[in-house]
Amino acid sequence: MSDFLYRQLVRELTEEIRTERRPVGSKMPSIRTLSQQRGLSKSTVLTAYDRLEADGLISARPRSGYYVNGVQTSDTLPITKPLTSKPESTPLPVTSGQVLVDIMERGAAFDLIGHQKSEIGKESLRRCLARAQRKQTTREQNNYDEPAGLYELRSQIANRLLAGASHLSADEIIITAGCQHALLLALMATTQHGDVVAVESPGFYGVFQLFEALGLKALELPSSPETGLSPDALELSLQHWDIKALVVSPSYSTPTGASMPEANKQRILELTQSRDLPIIEDDIYGELSFNEQRPRTLHSYDNSGRVLLCSSVSKSLSRDLRVGWIAPGRYRERVKQLKLVTSLASCQAQQRGLVDFLQEGSFDRHLRVQRQKLRQQYQQLLEMLGRDLPSMQSCSRPEGGLALWVELPEPIDTLELYGRSLQQGIILTPGRLFTAQERYRNALRISFAFPWTEQRQDALKRLGQLVAEYPASKT
Repeated sequence: MSDFLYRQLVRELTEEIRTERRPVGSKMPSIRTLSQQRGLSKSTVLTAYDRLEADGLISARPRSGYYVNGVQTSDTLPITKPLTSKPESTPLPVTSGQVLVDIMERGAAFDLIGHQKSEIGKESLRRCLARAQRKQTTREQNNYDEPAGLYELRSQIANRLLAGASHLSADEIIITAGCQHALLLALMATTQHGDVVAVESPGFYGVFQLFEALGLKALELPSSPETGLSPDALELSLQHWDIKALVVSPSYSTPTGASMPEANKQRILELTQSRDLPIIEDDIYGELSFNEQRPRTLHSYDNSGRVLLCSSVSKSLSRDLRVGWIAPGRYRERVKQLKLVTSLASCQAQQRGLVDFLQEGSFDRHLRVQRQKLRQQYQQLLEMLGRDLPSMQSCSRPEGGLALWVELPEPIDTLELYGRSLQQGIILTPGRLFTAQERYRNALRISFAFPWTEQRQDALKRLGQLVAEYPASKT
C-alpha cells in the first residue's frame, strides 16, 4: 500500500468534509466504489477510512457503510502542528540529569500520575507465563539459555515481522532483555568511544542515555513531527561529519509520534549506502498503529545487512515483560558475543510463556483491542488539551504510538515546571529530556497510554492551571 496515496486520500476527504462538500449525515462511497473511482487498492481506501474514523470525521454503521459526522471539536482547535526541529548541527557529548531517574522511580514514564493500579489486567498473559513456569524442567532451571534465545520465540517473532515486510528466519534474530538492551547491543557492535552518531531530534531519551554511557557524540538532525527525520538534513550532515551510525525510529517515534513516509525510508538507505553506514532502527511502536495495517520497516528495504532492527513487547504488551529482540544483519556474531557480555542469557520461562501467548492468538486479539483503545484515548486527549491547556502553541497529531508532543509559550520552562507539578501530584515529561542540547524547554511529551480516569483528567486540568499561572508564579 502506498503511504503517499493513503495520506493524500485522507487529506482530500478531510477537506471535502470540512468544506461541507460532503454534508453531515451523508453516506460515504463504499470502499469498492471509492477504490474504483480513485484507482486505488481497497486496502488503501480502508486505511484512509480508518484514519477518518479515528479523527471522528466519519463513523461506520453496521451493514450500512460509513457516514459523515462532520468536524469534531478536536479537529477545529486553533492549534498548529509543531514545525520541523532546528537543532545545532554540531556533535555534542551527552549528559543526563536526575529528572529521568525521578520519573522512573515514580512509575510515570507514560503517565501524569505515578504508581497507579492497572484498570485492566492481562489474564491470558499471566496464565501463559504461569503455565511456562510450572512446566519448566530441572534442566532448564539449572542451565542458561542458548545465546541467541529460544528458537521457538525467534520463529514467532520472524512471523510477526512479516507484517512490516521484513523477511527473516529465526536464525537471524537474537532475543534481548528489552528494546533498550537491543539498542545498546546495536550501538556497541557498530561504534567506538568518541564516535559521532546521528539521531533524530527530538529523540528518545533512552538513546541519549546510551550515548552518554558509551561515550558517543550525538549529532541531532532536524525532524518533522509528521514525517520524522529529514533525509535532506542527513544528506548535508554526511557531507560535513564523519558519522559512524544512524539511530532512527520510523514508526510513531517518541516523543512526537512521527511516521516516516516510505519514500523517505528508501532515500535514507540510498544516502547511507556509499558510506556503508549502519542504521539502527528502533521499531518498538510499529505494532501500535491506530489502523490495522502497521507501517513497513526501514529494515524491509535493506538488502545489505546494514540495518539492525530492534524492538520488544514492552510498549505493545507489558512493560514488565523484559523480552526484546534484534535482527542485527551482518553484525550477528558480534551482537551475540556482546549479549553474553551484557546479560549472559535470557529467561527461558518468560520466553516460553510469550511463545504460548503468541501461538494461541492472544497477542493479536490484544492488539486489536489495544489499538482501538489508544485511538480513543488519543482523541480524548486532543479534546482535553483544547479545553484545559488553552495556551498550548502546537501539538503533534500521530497516527499511532503512545504519545504526542506539546509546545507551550516560550517563557515556560517545563524542566522548572516539573518541580512545581510534583507538589500537586502531577508528573511531567519535560522536552529537555529528548535532546543533548539546551532545547525544547517549552515542550512536553504527553502520553495517551492509559485510560483517562477522573484522576488523570484532573491532573491534566491542574497542569493547565499551573501553565496559566506560570509567569505570575515564577520566582
